[in-house]
Amino acid sequence: MEFKTIKLHKEDGIATITLDRADVLNAVSEDMAMDLAAAIDDVGDDDQTRVLIITAAGRAFCAGGDFKFEKIKGKQVLTPEDLDIWPKTTREVRRGKIPPRAQRHIILGLQNLDKPTIAVINGVAAGFGFDLALACDIRLGSPKASFVIGYTSAGVAPDSGGTWLMPRVMGVGKTLEYIFTGDPCTAEEAYRIGLLNRLIPAEQLQEESIKMARKIAKGSPIAYRLSKLQVYKGLGMDLDTALAFAMACVTIATGSEDHKEALRSFADRRLPEFKDR
Repeated sequence: MEFKTIKLHKEDGIATITLDRADVLNAVSEDMAMDLAAAIDDVGDDDQTRVLIITAAGRAFCAGGDFKFEKIKGKQVLTPEDLDIWPKTTREVRRGKIPPRAQRHIILGLQNLDKPTIAVINGVAAGFGFDLALACDIRLGSPKASFVIGYTSAGVAPDSGGTWLMPRVMGVGKTLEYIFTGDPCTAEEAYRIGLLNRLIPAEQLQEESIKMARKIAKGSPIAYRLSKLQVYKGLGMDLDTALAFAMACVTIATGSEDHKEALRSFADRRLPEFKDR
């Protein structure tokens, strides 16, 4: 599959999506949104891929939506068309297709993806870029990383899942602080509040992210799939329901060949070779 605005590379069970519009700080045009949606669907359908990394070219992770400021410069009266950066998506919403494809296949798609996902943040993640990072299971960043809400500074409310994702990652108080102030969250602060799982020197970021992905790729896809399902579905369950759901998942897992292989390898004192079956 060929893409105009991103790159998709697969090797050794690891898929890497690279946002590739470095000249505009990887701002998300509608074409990029559609490319991202298609790439995530592709990864989801690929049984050989066990881990997904999302990263970016250049000095930014993603600067948010691709506003064409040259179109509105000097204009006293702005039309809806002047402000609409994703016209196809707007048409979907007006026709009642909510959430539209972009949110459904990217933000929700990442959370529903039955494989671990890692965001590698090498610069600013703003607006939609912030939400994209939040939608991944794990976030690794360098000291150059920073996070900006972006939406409220533009006079709008967040619309890509951030208001649901942020409180669950960094708490309600910090979420509202950054929404209301529009202040950037530095890499150090992001690591302190749990927004970044690891803070890694810039020159080691790519190497360390691949190292983590390889380690995860050697594990049991069945165990990962059921664990991820429990974590995210559990956010909307009471403990009693979550315990029952957990037992159902364990019953599925213990009947798998991967579970038998794990027990055999432990008894034989060797590393397991999981086959996802």
